[in-house]
Amino acid sequence: MIDINNINKSNDSRRVNIEGRVLVAHQPEFMPWLGNISKATMGDVYLIIDHVQFVKQHWQSRNKIRISGDQGWQWLTVPLKDVHKHLMTTDKVRIDGDFWKKKHLKSIKQAYQKTPYFDMIFNEINNIYAKEHIFIIDFLTELMSFAFKTFDISVPVYKTTDLIKLGYSIKGTKSELLVNMCKSVGAETFVFGKDGQNYIDKSVFIENNIGFVFQDYEHPIYTQAHGDFISHMSFLDLLFNYGPNAIQILGKSNYIEL
Repeated sequence: MIDINNINKSNDSRRVNIEGRVLVAHQPEFMPWLGNISKATMGDVYLIIDHVQFVKQHWQSRNKIRISGDQGWQWLTVPLKDVHKHLMTTDKVRIDGDFWKKKHLKSIKQAYQKTPYFDMIFNEINNIYAKEHIFIIDFLTELMSFAFKTFDISVPVYKTTDLIKLGYSIKGTKSELLVNMCKSVGAETFVFGKDGQNYIDKSVFIENNIGFVFQDYEHPIYTQAHGDFISHMSFLDLLFNYGPNAIQILGKSNYIEL
């Protein structure tokens, strides 16, 4: 049940030190990297942006796991229906069958079966893969819920399509869109990723009395199962290697105010 009037200030020590309600939002990603996970800790509410155009051959349907060998990593990709034929919003994109699931699970098992927390994490992932997901947004949302639970992130999470169904206006492009998302949940500050500095229209935020900060996440270096450290793997990499201790290694994001 969505109740935007009952969004409380997060008591997470990783939250930005700013007064007023803080919004974090992101397009959904498949098994996202640690920076995306850490970003979710910075606010009071998290929006999954699923009403905008789906990005083909991007992080929404693929990500990296750490393996042995010269390259040291491999892609896991979710096959999709008709995304190369039509423009679609993310909530409308369908998964193409389930033949790929066994391949994913086999690759994950081969990559991480010797890690300290393999049984615990693989069990959770296997259970998610065992369910039938027609739309990719449902699969991604369930993986995100698992990640948030495991990294002790408890802020309320809503999809923009659900807010739109309730009558909230979430329109516009780039900065205007983000300001309207802030208004829909009563947020006074928006958390950008670091690259947001390259496309923000500050005047739109200032005119609407919405503040903004930019995440500045320093990727942790930790012991992996295969050779020298390689950053920007899926969040699974850290979980398989460190289990409950992954929360401390994830750390806290810094942020930049301009």
